[in-house]
Amino acid sequence: MTTTHRARRRVRRRLVATALVTAAMPSLLRAGAEPPALNVGLVPFVSTRAMLANYEPLRRHLESALGRRVAFHTATGFAALVDNARDPSQPLTLMPMHLARLAIEDWGFRLVVRSSRESEVAIWLPARTAVDGARGLGGLRLALLDELSIASMMCRRWLETEGLAPAVPVTHHRTQSAALAALVRGDVDAVCGARGQLQDAPEFAKADLRPAFAIGRVLTPAFVAHPALPEPELQALRAALLDWRPATASGASGAEFVAGDERDFAPYAPFVAEARARLATRRGGPAQAPR
Repeated sequence: MTTTHRARRRVRRRLVATALVTAAMPSLLRAGAEPPALNVGLVPFVSTRAMLANYEPLRRHLESALGRRVAFHTATGFAALVDNARDPSQPLTLMPMHLARLAIEDWGFRLVVRSSRESEVAIWLPARTAVDGARGLGGLRLALLDELSIASMMCRRWLETEGLAPAVPVTHHRTQSAALAALVRGDVDAVCGARGQLQDAPEFAKADLRPAFAIGRVLTPAFVAHPALPEPELQALRAALLDWRPATASGASGAEFVAGDERDFAPYAPFVAEARARLATRRGGPAQAPR
């Protein structure tokens, strides 16, 4: 596809987004009232300050494309992200693939777009730390993200498979920013996470880490819509997100989006089941439908 063709497609998507938003809110537009802000939830894989700063260009893009105010929010953890997403006052949420699939299967959410970028999941060690194979991790303290993070699930499974779970103490941290801070303080010896998550943390560049043990790859987060969101608004959001062209290619926040389909979720089925079980345990029973 030529540059000219890409430009024409972007123009068409902008026109589609504008037309769909206009169709979705005719009474407000006719009355001249300002539409309410669109509340968007962001998965909290780095600090709140870093998340909002990293995604600010996307927020501005959505405001421009949709012609309405857009407010981005993060959460205190992954379980809180899910709780916030189930509230209809937050119609759009950026979720890791396994939680996005869970929301679609269990609560009737709809996929808006998925990321075009895969991210390497690895155990990261300071460049100065040398280990002799996986067994050399024994006794090292490992920092993981939230228990519901797919990278943390992958890391725990890898430790079990390698027979290292009893020998490698792990601690879970609210964000990768907090995990990296613990590493700098000397509270832990290594960090497990996805490259995209870590690159979005300002602390990562200062930590001088290397990916010592590759564990797998994951797609960076996807946007899903609450079941109460009207279809014309969902289509407008999809058109605007497909039109997004980030200025930087670094980190999960630098990914472009594609439409995606059911097949994209197939590799995440085991993690969907684990997330469902962990959420049920936290709540004392199966999660209820969206409010």
